[in-house]
Amino acid sequence: MPDTLFRYVMARSARSLTIAFLVVTGIIMLVDFVEANRDLGADVDITPMQLLSLTLMKTPSLIEQTIPFVVLFGMMGAINGMNRRSELIVMRASGQSAWTIIRPAVWLAGLVGLVWAVVVNPLATHLYDTFEKTAAEWIGGGPVPQEGTVWLREGRGDQQIVIRADAMDMSDWTLDKATFLILDRDPDGKTRFSRRFDASTATLSPNGYWQLRDVVENAPGEPMQKLRGLSMPTGMDAAAVIEQTGGETQASFWDMPGAIRDNEAAGFSARALRLQFNRLLSLPVMLIAMTFIAAGVSMSLAREGGTLRLLIIGAALGFAVFFADSMVVAFGEVAIVPIVMATWSVPLVVLMLGITHLSRIEDG
Repeated sequence: MPDTLFRYVMARSARSLTIAFLVVTGIIMLVDFVEANRDLGADVDITPMQLLSLTLMKTPSLIEQTIPFVVLFGMMGAINGMNRRSELIVMRASGQSAWTIIRPAVWLAGLVGLVWAVVVNPLATHLYDTFEKTAAEWIGGGPVPQEGTVWLREGRGDQQIVIRADAMDMSDWTLDKATFLILDRDPDGKTRFSRRFDASTATLSPNGYWQLRDVVENAPGEPMQKLRGLSMPTGMDAAAVIEQTGGETQASFWDMPGAIRDNEAAGFSARALRLQFNRLLSLPVMLIAMTFIAAGVSMSLAREGGTLRLLIIGAALGFAVFFADSMVVAFGEVAIVPIVMATWSVPLVVLMLGITHLSRIEDG
């Protein structure tokens, strides 16, 4: 495929993809802004500009769910536009196959999926965390720990630490009347009680330790000890505390492997994080599959009068893929199917169907 033609198709695809992205983003922002404004009403003293800034911080996380739709409609628009202007006919007459024509679009879709997973997703996660903190300051929203007893758990090497407290003050991350149970893990995987620390307060330090005050230490076969203070190393941070106490948190692409290890070391299930991580890994495949579906549908439409049909077919295919993907992921969340199957099966099946349909159009 000549470089000039490759760049032209790439530019057309990028332009159509950008338009689809802006349209979907605008719709999401408008709906979220109106909903937030309606929910808050006159109960909260917040200006429209502050509400708009909250919407902007929240939007990237919402858009992540619609990226397959954006690529599907964007590539449909690009290919159908070239079809209506007879550019596809000229390309085919010059000896170019459908495979070579859509190659730039496939490369672009894969690149978008990769960039979104490794760059945009961490940015979206950071903005969502900022949204929660800002909402907590402006409207009293954001992450709130569970009321009453607080339970935390942490894994550290061959030990597990279970923490119980009567209450927690999120302003300085202090636990009230906290109990730390140290459990040693045997080589066979069993745990046994090692020692216990009862403290009047325990404050989480950003330097990576719990600062305990007025401590009573008990261990099997040892006399009770009273300490005025004790520093206990920890791998937990504020986000981990919020997550374990029921708050809303998100892990970015680069933080997920560490979060998975920490959850499993603490004895928690990391299935949800593994699902999310694998969905991001499979995102380029899903977007490439959507590109093949878009090409197969767009190239088979008649030159005139196909726009409405294109929109209907695009919406139907998009919702069908979304429904199938959500259903299979739900099966993965409850461990009915393995994580790899739950996250990779739909993108691969859609990709094979798209390639098969395009092959029938190209080769008959």
